[in-house]
Amino acid sequence: MLVSRVQQLDIMDKISVTEDEEKTYYAAHRDQFTTPTDLTLREILIDVPQSAQGFNVAADDAAKAKAEDVRKRLLAGESFAKVAGEVSAASSKANGGLIGPIRREELAPALQEKLDALKIGDITDVLRTQRGYQILKLENRTESKTRSFDDARDDIARKVAEEKSRGEMLKYIDKLREQATITWRNDELKKAYEQGLNARRRSASVGA
Repeated sequence: MLVSRVQQLDIMDKISVTEDEEKTYYAAHRDQFTTPTDLTLREILIDVPQSAQGFNVAADDAAKAKAEDVRKRLLAGESFAKVAGEVSAASSKANGGLIGPIRREELAPALQEKLDALKIGDITDVLRTQRGYQILKLENRTESKTRSFDDARDDIARKVAEEKSRGEMLKYIDKLREQATITWRNDELKKAYEQGLNARRRSASVGA
């Protein structure tokens, strides 16, 4: 409690954050105040069996034809969840093919582009994957949103103050160290201490 009180009096109470500093931080760290685009999907996977000899053209053609037939059933109005439970080779079949929410940015760029073109409830064409052929349905999309400066201002001020307090804390420790009398009884500890101190000073110099 005493240490915290000293830190409050000698460090925190002397820190102020200006509006210019807040705006500069917000401009440089806008991603911290942005929620990503999340997607909830349903999938159906038609597996392509592979033998020890590797790729089999006939098996691949049969899997693709099956996937195209499945897509026709979906377009005709059958429930995606029901069909997924019947024919999908993915583990998600137990949940009606449901996957997500997942971040849009975590998907391959080509798949992002395909999903961006969909409306809620739409399904993709048959897609080739490493395991076989896949059909996706867009269940839900939560669009990316960036908080305004005014809305995030309290959080911004706190983050700026935390950054400044770390710098002031290091200065305060240096001041205490200069005022202190240190008696070393172990040369190895003294050497390690001096090496660590020099490394921190070099790091602070680079950061400045």
